[in-house]
Amino acid sequence: MTFDAQRAADLLIAARRDFRQVALPAPAPANTAEAYAVQKIVAAACGPAAGWKVGAKSTSETPNTSPLFRPIVRQSPCHWPANELHMIGVEGELAFRLGRDVPSRHTPMTPDEVWNSVASVHAAIEVVDTRVADWKNADRLWILADNQANGGFVFSPSGKSLSGGSYADAEVRLTINDKIAVEARGGNPAGDPRWLVEWCVDHVARERGGLKAGDFITTGSYTGMIFIEPGAKITAEFDNIGRVAVEFPA
Repeated sequence: MTFDAQRAADLLIAARRDFRQVALPAPAPANTAEAYAVQKIVAAACGPAAGWKVGAKSTSETPNTSPLFRPIVRQSPCHWPANELHMIGVEGELAFRLGRDVPSRHTPMTPDEVWNSVASVHAAIEVVDTRVADWKNADRLWILADNQANGGFVFSPSGKSLSGGSYADAEVRLTINDKIAVEARGGNPAGDPRWLVEWCVDHVARERGGLKAGDFITTGSYTGMIFIEPGAKITAEFDNIGRVAVEFPA
């Protein structure tokens, strides 16, 4: 049996439209290319993208990326009704905002080309949700096909100019209902996230149609993922970078 990207995408598009979770049919994607094929079809129906999430579990792993759809990218502080989500996971992240367009191209981008397009770094919270039923037991490539379980993205509008130093040791405090839940230094498993930005911008320029000024690249969790209940108020504050806040009213 061969993998059917169109059938999988149709199910995920319907799940988003009807606000439900779906069981996805066997076989699962065999590789990231097949998972990305599903993403592309869903994005054509549910986009456009206002940015990308990228992450890796270690400094030696090839990253994965997924689009952040514009309707679920919101500026801090904001209220996000809990009934718009199947579950509520939150992660404190650093996101890098583009200051200029990056057109589609065929040749690899140099690091200098990437950083000449990046304007600022921002505190952010990724909201984790999924359209995949039984997601804990699902093949991980199904989760990647479902935009790596992205349910939304909240950013601080007050970005900072880029520094020449590393972001590997960035310090963050995540609070839930005004109580510190995580206090961490250098919690991103990929280390300094700048290499993730370089990989992602190059990948999207060559494989996904390019990026626009104002788009974000959010680079993975510094706090781990924490599941919260409806009604919670969440903040993530990165020292010397910024603070982001979101409330999930029941």
